Amino acid sequence: MKNSFLLLLFLSIITVSCNQTTDKNGQENADIVTVQKDYNSYLNKDNSALIATLKSDIDSLEKIIAVNNTGVLDLGRLSSKLNLLYDLKGDVNHLNRSVEMQEAVVKNMYIEPEKSKYALAQAYIKQHRFKKADSLMRSFAADASTKESQLLFFDIAMELGDYTRAEKMLNAIQNQKNYNYLIRAAKWNDYKGDLDATIRLMEEAKTLADQSGNPSIQIWSNSNIADYYGHDGQIQNSYDHYIKTLELDPDNTYALKGIAWIAYSHEKNPEEALRILKKLKERHPLPDYDLDIAEIKEFQNKSEDADSLRKNFLAEVENDAYGAMYNTYKIEQLLSGNEADKAKALEIAKIEIDNRSTPETQSLLSYAMLKNNLTKEALENQKKYVIDKTYEPVAQLHSLEILLANDEKNKALTYTEELSAASYELGPVTMKNYYEILEEI
Repeated sequence: MKNSFLLLLFLSIITVSCNQTTDKNGQENADIVTVQKDYNSYLNKDNSALIATLKSDIDSLEKIIAVNNTGVLDLGRLSSKLNLLYDLKGDVNHLNRSVEMQEAVVKNMYIEPEKSKYALAQAYIKQHRFKKADSLMRSFAADASTKESQLLFFDIAMELGDYTRAEKMLNAIQNQKNYNYLIRAAKWNDYKGDLDATIRLMEEAKTLADQSGNPSIQIWSNSNIADYYGHDGQIQNSYDHYIKTLELDPDNTYALKGIAWIAYSHEKNPEEALRILKKLKERHPLPDYDLDIAEIKEFQNKSEDADSLRKNFLAEVENDAYGAMYNTYKIEQLLSGNEADKAKALEIAKIEIDNRSTPETQSLLSYAMLKNNLTKEALENQKKYVIDKTYEPVAQLHSLEILLANDEKNKALTYTEELSAASYELGPVTMKNYYEILEEI
């Protein structure tokens, strides 16, 4: 098997070499697609004036609502502005307050309340309260009688892992000329593992978005197709669409984070990736930036720095205000800790399954079982809920490790081709660990 591993490594080196350029010192570098001048102005964008205006508007609305807490127009405006402030600043308290205000809108809206309930269901999804969103929708739209309810029922079903219902909703809205159908059909095909169909459908959706001239759906289309292009190894296309996203929305931190991943995973340029991520963390301090930075520190062999960042993340997300938003991240980090951490990860994994049972969350549960020496139980769970039910690389890597731990080596090795092809998506640190596993066989 070591000979097979060496052959695989040799082939991967050849593949990488074919895509390398040589710098002025004669050193080989990965094919470079990022250009700082393309995105520096967005990275250095000063949002302080916009944020100050938002905060002032929010303070004014809070004073109005303190006097009259039933005015749906003021409640709605406050909810919207708090949600935007969360998107700009990343303070989860703004998101939670926004949802509270939207709940108040629903409570006080007596004329045609459905629209406000749709907005509340979407807010629950943002908080990862998927069952709450589903319960709300079923309370007033149980038969999915409108196109809007069918779209939202599909979104919720996909989050909950209710794929039978999701497919039913998708079939009900089938229309190849409809943007909302196309983006969901793309998501469905991604779940099914058909990346070619996913990209084709997203390209059709993007064409419709561009024809519409609607900035919000153009932004969404460009940022999402950039992700899919990356998964397919079309790195230049991915980068170009992240840049297009920024041209449409200069505040789009998601696109900048995508560019950081290209710099790190494709170009093997940790310094540039860190420069981007540290800037983003300054202006938009979400907890998961610590994990992104930690991975790059690990790549740079700075394990102490990486461990410190991961501890910072775990300490921050212990805050109840985050609810279930970071459960999957917490599980992954705790599983690399001591025995008490691993036991805690297993408990959180069970909670997350109750929140939403998807192949990905079930795979995390299986992996937590494995790390807690429940080897056979891990395999049973993986076979029942994950194997042949998802093509997501991390889940496949879990399957490989669980099968090997249960002495099913031949089945485990069936994943090597797909995992080797997913090196960009998984990143250098995970791929290093993956090759170390293969070398030990």
